[in-house]
Amino acid sequence: MEIKIIAFGQIAEITGKELMLEAGDIDSLKLHLIQKFPELSDKKLAFAVNKKLTQNNVTLNQNDVVALMPPYSGG
Repeated sequence: MEIKIIAFGQIAEITGKELMLEAGDIDSLKLHLIQKFPELSDKKLAFAVNKKLTQNNVTLNQNDVVALMPPYSGG
């Protein structure tokens, strides 16, 4: 299934702000992104699925929206 992806910051400069990719979970999404955009292979990415930050491999469903964000720090 196709997942809507929204990118921010330096990630958006590489991928564009919005794109659609086929992926069943976060791990397969990472692989597809690196295949499509090899310059992402050396970048750290944060993922949010439907506005919830995740650090685990989450199963993706139809109509999910995944946000790709560069690492951030608090202050």
